[in-house]
Amino acid sequence: MADKYIKGFINPLAFLEVDSPWAPMGDAKVSVEAILNYICPTTNPDTLIAKYKEISIENPRLNIVPAEDRILEKLIWPLKHAKASYMLGNPLGTISLCGMVAEMVAILYFDISDTKINGEKIDEQKQKLLFGCKFEKLGQERRIRTLRFFNIISQETEDKFHKIRNIRRKYLHLWSQDHQRVSTDSIEIFKATTSIVAEIIGQDFIDGRIKINPSILRYLEKTGTYEPED
Repeated sequence: MADKYIKGFINPLAFLEVDSPWAPMGDAKVSVEAILNYICPTTNPDTLIAKYKEISIENPRLNIVPAEDRILEKLIWPLKHAKASYMLGNPLGTISLCGMVAEMVAILYFDISDTKINGEKIDEQKQKLLFGCKFEKLGQERRIRTLRFFNIISQETEDKFHKIRNIRRKYLHLWSQDHQRVSTDSIEIFKATTSIVAEIIGQDFIDGRIKINPSILRYLEKTGTYEPED
């Protein structure tokens, strides 16, 4: 029987300039170019800038956001890393991070809402009675439909949430999904995610002043990030 051969990659995950026996030791430094070569397919600045411009078509833009730790950690910096992932040739990273941000936005929408049943706020105890668990522990599809049921979000926003969820699901959960449209889909999910983040923050400029979603202002007041004028 004749031998058969397959093509293969040797050490596909290795950073050879660090892992190999001849890697720099002591005071020797690994070059920035070597690091970039490991992180992304190209180190050509023009190519990297072109990729950045491809995904920088979000509308509306996030011009200013509250400097509150949880908002920055859960929404803003992950979105920045999602954008950088596309720039570095990692559209799956973009999709994954956008999916995470959308889940955080859904939870935040519910947390800052003044939703009541029989005139009483839906606290954690009532959430467990109503949903079987806290709202944040629900699956994303049920979170979205719950937000729409209580009229916390509009139909248009619900559609954006479902678009994000569907793109994320097919790439991160389905083996059968090919990657022919992964770059296009990563741009689409980034646009939709940035849109719902801008919407919940409610950024706007009126008469030279920044207008923020009143519900977010109440949240910022609770966290001590915002103090209303006397």
